[in-house]
Amino acid sequence: MTPRPTFERVWFAYLAAVAAIAVVCSGSLAPGALWSHLGVHAVVFTAVAGTHWIAVRRSHDAARWPRAALAIVGLPVVFSAMAWLIPSVHPEPFEWACRAMDRAMFGDDAANLADPWLSRPLNEVLQLVYATFYVLPIAACLAVKRGAGSAAFDRAVLAFVGGFLASYLGYLLVPTLGPKVVLAYERPVEGVWLAESVRRAIDAGEANPWDCFPSGHTWLAVTSLVVTWRWNRRWFLILLVPALVLIASTVLLRYHWVVDVMAGAGAAWPFVRLCDHLADRDGWPAPITSS
Repeated sequence: MTPRPTFERVWFAYLAAVAAIAVVCSGSLAPGALWSHLGVHAVVFTAVAGTHWIAVRRSHDAARWPRAALAIVGLPVVFSAMAWLIPSVHPEPFEWACRAMDRAMFGDDAANLADPWLSRPLNEVLQLVYATFYVLPIAACLAVKRGAGSAAFDRAVLAFVGGFLASYLGYLLVPTLGPKVVLAYERPVEGVWLAESVRRAIDAGEANPWDCFPSGHTWLAVTSLVVTWRWNRRWFLILLVPALVLIASTVLLRYHWVVDVMAGAGAAWPFVRLCDHLADRDGWPAPITSS
């Protein structure tokens, strides 16, 4: 059975859903926002159509690296484009519900409880690890290719792309600002050397601040652990500590509510299994066993 273009179907489904929401809600968007949003997604659609052509007209293997390149470039682009859509389409203040759930679990905001235990050197480490978010999935994909071959790599890329895009749809359904945006804290998060510069760069580059629920950092960090556990156990052990530190940093640095992290962690494994099911249904080659 010739493998079907599952990767592109996932992209097309996402692009169609977001474009439909933008058109239906166009009356509430800021002037020019609709066409800017649709224009960006049209460019991404063209790129996806290109990888689809390669997969169908040439081969599944020929599309491997174009698909990976599309993921690296296209995912940040469509994430940033959410900034044109979310504020007008779905402006409810869900962050207060997230805060209430955190307080119901812990009696206070999690970042407040942790604040006495944080130090400038620890903040430095947390901030630098947080900034490596996109490195972790890339490292995991390369690790599973080395450990279990190209078929595992293809499925890992599919799981990551599907996870990213699903989390973006979550932002549309439950757009939520983070604690650092809506709460006042007695002490700022301060590092030793690079932390403040890194934090400012992240804030400046984040076009869409309504990106808390679910925690994509957590979702994709757990996905990194899942795919390396399945297909390269040595790299699972290498990535375990940075992934756990990354997840902790989302709360300790006040980017996320705890409930965001729980939602992201809970979604990761079922979504990997869903992507497996889609790949199996569409005839993708099965990976070799873990090494």
